[in-house]
Amino acid sequence: MKFARYIAAAAAFALILPTVPAKAASEKQVAADIKTAKAAVLVESSTGKALCGYNENTRLPMASVTKIMTLLIAAQEIDAGRLSFDDTAVCSEHANSMDGSVIWLETGEEMSVGDLAKSIVIASANDACVMLAEHIAGSEEAFVARMNSEAEKLGMTNTHFVNCVGYDDKDHYSSARDIAVMAAELREYDYYDDFLLTRLDSVRTGTSRETQLLNTNKPITSYSGMTGLKTGTTDGAGCCFCGTAKRGNMELTAVVLGCETDGDRFDAVKNLLDLGFDNYERVVPRPDVSELQEVPVERGIKSGVDTRFAGVRELILEKGSGALIKYHYSRTSAVEAPVEKGQVLGYVTMTIGDEVIGNAKIIAAESIPRLDFARCFDYLIKAFFSY
Repeated sequence: MKFARYIAAAAAFALILPTVPAKAASEKQVAADIKTAKAAVLVESSTGKALCGYNENTRLPMASVTKIMTLLIAAQEIDAGRLSFDDTAVCSEHANSMDGSVIWLETGEEMSVGDLAKSIVIASANDACVMLAEHIAGSEEAFVARMNSEAEKLGMTNTHFVNCVGYDDKDHYSSARDIAVMAAELREYDYYDDFLLTRLDSVRTGTSRETQLLNTNKPITSYSGMTGLKTGTTDGAGCCFCGTAKRGNMELTAVVLGCETDGDRFDAVKNLLDLGFDNYERVVPRPDVSELQEVPVERGIKSGVDTRFAGVRELILEKGSGALIKYHYSRTSAVEAPVEKGQVLGYVTMTIGDEVIGNAKIIAAESIPRLDFARCFDYLIKAFFSY
């Protein structure tokens, strides 16, 4: 993981070109990617690196993409042991009053948390969403307060929730970039993985009130590597979609908000994902281990301390550019004891051309205590008796 209407093709191309490699797409391709959305972003999920986008920080309505946060909080509750798919919830009058996409829950009806979650993930059921929120927090209002608190923790500065389902409200909004953040957080949990890739299922199965669930995420049956995630449509928000996909060791999140049609949002996300998979890869930086020189230690029980690299993180780079990485090393000429294991003694800066693309640390591989009078005397005694 909202967009309103995309700008004209030429202008849109001009906006997105600086963040997409020149070989990534022709003007015709990019224009097709974003032809009707108000905002869009493509992000590599594990690093949070934005690969391309525009208006990604603009506050826009997001419709049922809202439910990503609802599902995230439920996942946190499950992870903490306070909630289980086997728990039973009871439908309130408020949950029963929801309209739009629903599974026709009746006041007083009981349903398992697992079936509620399945109904939210697959069919975007509004009544199931409110029923689950009330079960967790006691009321939708209390649950929404937690949604806003979680958004703040995640650094989602352009997001504010008024309800847990995504109904239009002037004070209910998010941005494409913020949605990508909460989507990446949700993907840290695997509780919904089966539901996310289920095209057709049902609840109340085998009863007179059996209700079919049809997945609103159509690309799960046609896009290679699709892992989720959430659609949303209202009059105010237009057609929105946060789609996630994984190929090899790279997972991408594409968010489009405010598309004109159902097909436009799916085409836009698939094209953005293609841009990412076709043009980027994860690269593991490999600093030169011969640069791990012993650093002299002053007033220590040893005259030098061994070093190692730390914080060497994978980078998301244009395909083939890993070979262009240059490594620049800087380290202290000496350090005074005591030296703590893990103490920073230098840095590695990684560049491609004039651009800094990453950093790592050179740290002490061991602790070196200070050579004080007591230790010095102890060494002299041991040396004397060793003869």
